[in-house]
Amino acid sequence: MSDQPSASPHLYPDQPRVGVGVLVWKGGQLLLIRRAKAPLAGEWCLPGGSQELGETLFQTAAREVREETAIACRPYTVLTAVDGITRDPRPQGAGPEVEPRVRFHFTIVEIMAEYAGGEPQAGDDAAAALWADRAACERLVTWPSIKAVVDLGWAARAAAGPG
Repeated sequence: MSDQPSASPHLYPDQPRVGVGVLVWKGGQLLLIRRAKAPLAGEWCLPGGSQELGETLFQTAAREVREETAIACRPYTVLTAVDGITRDPRPQGAGPEVEPRVRFHFTIVEIMAEYAGGEPQAGDDAAAALWADRAACERLVTWPSIKAVVDLGWAARAAAGPG
């Protein structure tokens, strides 16, 4: 256990955690949340979170979407996987030999899912939840790694064609 005081069990981890990000599609719209907590508090991103012991990735995806947005979804494929690593700032005056501490470390498996019911309501780690078309996603999602996943999702949807 870490000796650091923390409100989050994910802060200053001893090892990476597995998490999911979920691209939930409803026609030509993607479900987004505004994060209420670190990391990335205040940023628009995809719903998701940590995998629990005994859960499959798709079970994790469906649970996290339901907890954060009240939306039911049907996960159907893995889109990609990304590293989510956040470090403390380098101490002022420290040389390059001083490695900043890792605050958060997730391996995030990005899952594609179809909408199955409900209306977006922010819950758990989300301060807000909404459906966004491509133009709204371009405007709202600004964090580079999340934007890259969202863009990849839109490209995959376009390549799959209608239906």
